[in-house]
Amino acid sequence: MTTQNVYGTLFCSDNTQIPLSASLTDAAAAANVTTDIAFTIVAQNAGDYAPGKTVTHATISGKTFIGHAYIVRQGLVAAVLPIASRTAGGSGNGSGSLPLNVPLTLMPGDKVLAYVDA
Repeated sequence: MTTQNVYGTLFCSDNTQIPLSASLTDAAAAANVTTDIAFTIVAQNAGDYAPGKTVTHATISGKTFIGHAYIVRQGLVAAVLPIASRTAGGSGNGSGSLPLNVPLTLMPGDKVLAYVDA
């Protein structure tokens, strides 16, 4: 088992961007992807970092294989997030964003979870 760096951004309706980053273990259960400390000083859940912001677009990327990513609220999936692979010939570098099916207004406690594998 190895670890992969997962990066992403949540794009909000007021042009706020929420940068995300985490090192996740391959083939483990879906794990928390928090805000990127290079931009937000402290790693926080997305809902705690920007409560009340409405997420309209997103991108989440893993190095070799990212199976899924989503926002969970009180134990239930609130939104499924677009994903990309950063490998050569992969689905992209994660620099573009794709819309969510339905915009989601963040609430305190909302978490971004992702699953990666080798």
